[in-house]
Amino acid sequence: MLRKDRDPRQIPLFDASTPSLPSRGVTRAARPATRAASPVPPENPAGQQPTDLRERDLFRHLSRLLDRRLSTLKLTDNQRTILSFRPEGPAPARFQIRLHRSFLWAPEEVLQAVSIFVQARKKSPRAQEALLRIREHFAQNRGGAERKRRIVLRPYGEAYDLEKLRDRIVGLYFAGQNVEGRLDVPITWGRQGRWRKPTRRRTSTIQLGSYNFEDHVIRIHPLLDDPQVPRYVVESVIYHELLHAAMPPVSDGHRRCIHSPEFRRRELLFPEHRRAERWIAEKLPDFLISRSPRRSAR
Repeated sequence: MLRKDRDPRQIPLFDASTPSLPSRGVTRAARPATRAASPVPPENPAGQQPTDLRERDLFRHLSRLLDRRLSTLKLTDNQRTILSFRPEGPAPARFQIRLHRSFLWAPEEVLQAVSIFVQARKKSPRAQEALLRIREHFAQNRGGAERKRRIVLRPYGEAYDLEKLRDRIVGLYFAGQNVEGRLDVPITWGRQGRWRKPTRRRTSTIQLGSYNFEDHVIRIHPLLDDPQVPRYVVESVIYHELLHAAMPPVSDGHRRCIHSPEFRRRELLFPEHRRAERWIAEKLPDFLISRSPRRSAR
């Protein structure tokens, strides 16, 4: 279930057209679990200038492409996002950009695509064309960006065992549908991370679950591991993510469709779907307020 508000705008690391990385080890470990070191950044091509000099040149070049409206540029090894940007100040706004390190030696046409995507209207044809070029570059130049860590699974919570719930849902609602082992998907409680308290205008404040097409892992928000959260709500989130595993996104060459009409039709086949949606809409905001870090610190 995806969060509705997206600020700053981001480009996911992979889409349906991006080739999968080699499979990595998946470890199911007892709590607490530790994470390995950050991935090794890609090496610069032979004969190229040192990285620190190239970073300065990249900033200057993108600044020119953005009509001197680039305020900050940060190169990252972010495992979830290729590019994110945030406008600052009144129009014409200046931009803060975070860009994956694999773009450090990107050719001119790719950097132009970055500038077009940042400035173009969201989901416009120009933005979609630039997005395809950006993802194509990453797919071809991600060598040093492959993750060097093992995925650590934490399926056993205080209130719910995610593996038992997953196996029950697969047995009841996906019998005979485990094509190419797509539903043999590891599942884990995610990290607590940051989340915002709900307001009158914003009730969808956290991402309750996610399916990573690259890692083939389902992650459920740890706030749902609470006896106050009904089991049917947790199961509804798991069912939704299993549907993503069973139904990869469809791309028409310009955009990808994650929640297709067929996806929505099958989502309604889960008997507790509407009941879970009502609980999320009506009860989740108060539940989040009760679990607010500020409130608990008083």
